Amino acid sequence: MLDGTYEVSAKTPLGKKRGDLVLATEGDVCNATLSVGKKTANLQGALDDDEVTFEGSVKMPFPFGKVKYVLVGTVVGDTLIGVCRTKKFSFDVNGTRVA
Repeated sequence: MLDGTYEVSAKTPLGKKRGDLVLATEGDVCNATLSVGKKTANLQGALDDDEVTFEGSVKMPFPFGKVKYVLVGTVVGDTLIGVCRTKKFSFDVNGTRVA
């Protein structure tokens, strides 16, 4: 089961980022709220068994501009393991369920 609140971290091209991720599944859809610093994003992803996939784009500072991404993750016990890929870079996303 993916549902829950996770403390997440990632080593991005802009440095290490930490935040909170809330996942709620319904059928084959996973809704997420990601909070990093003062920014919050609402995401909707596709669920396939225990794997969730989010696709979208995010505006990043120069020289990146608008970047399309695909984030794929799974939960094993209380541990979230994922990878975020773009055309130019990729990075791991890890988290621990806290609620």
